[in-house]
Amino acid sequence: MVIQKEIQEYMNRHLDLLLAQTKSYVPFIKTAFPSTDLTDACFNLIVGNAFSVFLGQYAMRIKSPTEEDLIEFGKIASQYREKISEIFSK
Repeated sequence: MVIQKEIQEYMNRHLDLLLAQTKSYVPFIKTAFPSTDLTDACFNLIVGNAFSVFLGQYAMRIKSPTEEDLIEFGKIASQYREKISEIFSK
C-alpha cells in the first residue's frame, strides 16, 4: 500500500459509512429515479464524495497525493462498486 495507513483506514470507514447510508436510502432512490442505472449513479456520487475527503486528508497533513496514491484510491473505491451493485440487485 502506498497510501498512509491512517488515510487508508479513514477512507475505508468513510466509504463504509456512505455505503450504509445508500442502503438506508434505497426505497427513496428507487422511487425517485425508477429508470436510472442506480448502481453507476450511486457509485459516482460516493466516489466523488470520497475523493473530496481523500484530498482533505492529505491537505490536513500539508501533503499532496502522488500518482501512486491516486491509483491506490481508485483501487479502494473500485472495491465498493460490487457492494453498491448488490444493493440494487435485490
